Amino acid sequence: MSLPLQRGRRRRLVIPRGSLADGEPPFAALEHLDSGGHGARHLAALLAALAAHAVLGGTAALQHGTAAHPTPPPAGPTIAATLQRAPAPPPPPPPVAAPARPPAAARPTRPFRTPPAPAQGGQVIAQAPAPAGPMDLTGFDLVVGQGESYAGGYSSSQGTSRNAVADPNAKVGGVPDAPASDLSRPASPLRREWSCPWPEEAQNSDIREARVTIRVSVTRDGSPSEVEILGAPSGGFADAARRCAEGEKYRVAFDVNGRSVAGATNLINVLFHRG
Repeated sequence: MSLPLQRGRRRRLVIPRGSLADGEPPFAALEHLDSGGHGARHLAALLAALAAHAVLGGTAALQHGTAAHPTPPPAGPTIAATLQRAPAPPPPPPPVAAPARPPAAARPTRPFRTPPAPAQGGQVIAQAPAPAGPMDLTGFDLVVGQGESYAGGYSSSQGTSRNAVADPNAKVGGVPDAPASDLSRPASPLRREWSCPWPEEAQNSDIREARVTIRVSVTRDGSPSEVEILGAPSGGFADAARRCAEGEKYRVAFDVNGRSVAGATNLINVLFHRG
């Protein structure tokens, strides 16, 4: 017995005659509806559900694999590499030897300032005066010493130099046969610090410092006699340095024997400065 399904219409149950046993209630027929095909239908539905899930799962897996893992790019060409040992670094350059210092120039021999000993005096062998009268030696000075001969020059009875001595500074007790002492010196300013006024010609200039090189000739009494300008900038600095030098006092020059003489100074730098 089957019940046809029609959409929009009520179902009508028709129980054929003789389908119920005697004394069986009418609704007992409902319990036997489709009792023969119930298990087959459940099995078919289960298989259909499994098939549908399998299709859906495969589709989802395919989409996931395609979206999450794009197709990798084709492999590039194979690169062959060969490992080689790096060459050893070059040895460090040898240390540069410091340039040899030039030999120090030999210092000039300083003038010998220890006065020499005077020359020795010789023994005098005098002849006895004639009976006619004594010998007159007026105006004749003869130095008598213990030397075997006269050496000459500045002599003394206690002299020890065997050679002639021309140094007037020789004294007893000096060095025998010493070279002549040199007592010379150039003239020099008495003051090291000069106060020279700024020249009027350069008052409006941008110059703040200037230097003038001069040499001064000095008389025997220490007064300047001439000022030589050896180097100076323009702007009246040469005349200003000359006037400044002419107003100074100087030490006189000495000759080799230490006597005062007229002489010149060494080079003098006159510095001008203003704030």
